[in-house]
Amino acid sequence: MSKLYAIICFLLALPLLSAGQASFTNANERLTNPNFHSGVAIAVLDMNGDGLDDIVRLSQGRELQIEYQQLGNAQFLNYTFGQVSAQSQWSMCAADVDNDGYNDVVTGGRYDGVKLVHATQNGTAFEMSTLPGAGMFVQGSNLADINNDGYIDYFACHDDGESRIWANDSTGHFVAADDWIDMATVPASDNSGNYGSIWTDFDNDGDTDLYIAKCRQGVNNPSDPRRINALFVNDGTGHFTEMADSFNLKIGAQSWTADFQDIDNDGDYDCFITNHDVPSMLLENDGAGHFTDITSASGVVVQGLPLQGVMRDFDNDGWVDILVAGTRHQFFHNNGDKTFTEITG
Repeated sequence: MSKLYAIICFLLALPLLSAGQASFTNANERLTNPNFHSGVAIAVLDMNGDGLDDIVRLSQGRELQIEYQQLGNAQFLNYTFGQVSAQSQWSMCAADVDNDGYNDVVTGGRYDGVKLVHATQNGTAFEMSTLPGAGMFVQGSNLADINNDGYIDYFACHDDGESRIWANDSTGHFVAADDWIDMATVPASDNSGNYGSIWTDFDNDGDTDLYIAKCRQGVNNPSDPRRINALFVNDGTGHFTEMADSFNLKIGAQSWTADFQDIDNDGDYDCFITNHDVPSMLLENDGAGHFTDITSASGVVVQGLPLQGVMRDFDNDGWVDILVAGTRHQFFHNNGDKTFTEITG
């Protein structure tokens, strides 16, 4: 299973949802600042090791704040780190990069450097440093153990060029490792348009692969490599080969995000992709790694402009559901037969 540490959560922004046994109730009053404005995806994970998930977010896209969850229905406690940049950030993810038991945060924006906010004392004090290397326009990003050495590495989508990799040196410090994957497009281009990324073992061979959802503003040709999604398949030795076409995942629909989960409980990973040029897509894995578009029969009809899409079992009924956030928020409940019902109200 993919080691996915940046959990994008939009439940707090949604109205009441109900499906099966579960319902979600707006509990913004428990937050110290319920009227929060960010524009950046948030992270939900235990930041101080107390067993309770906390909320990490960026006020106005710049000021890092952590809402520490308390037992029962008590109000969260707020910690404000301060500005990570004078510019609004476009991406944030979190994980324990030095294996000390406390999670750290990485943010990036438009050519203002990639920042590591490192937990120093029980997850309640932090210090910030900038990762080495030239500036970039960060879009989607991930903290994942790319080389399977037991330490979390960092990957960032570059909007204006080839995406970047930083390797963890086993002490929680990052060094440039762009040579790990050749992400140059064929045919050649400026390698831009990298929007969303996910590390996942899509072919169930025991290693982690990379899928990049691509979108390039102003590029109208769907065959332009700057807007064609890329799949880098790991051969098990850390060598990656671009093979999206071989698995029917070579999609040029101005995609923003992708997620891989098992929607039909058959033991393999299926794929959900949010697009802006054509309708968002749900693709079924045949077990051999080949994907078939089943969107039209699935009942998944995404409206408006989607910004994020995730698949999770939100109601604990054993079936993976779909949550979409964007100009319209939508929740699709899995019926258990490869079809979904949108739950509203």
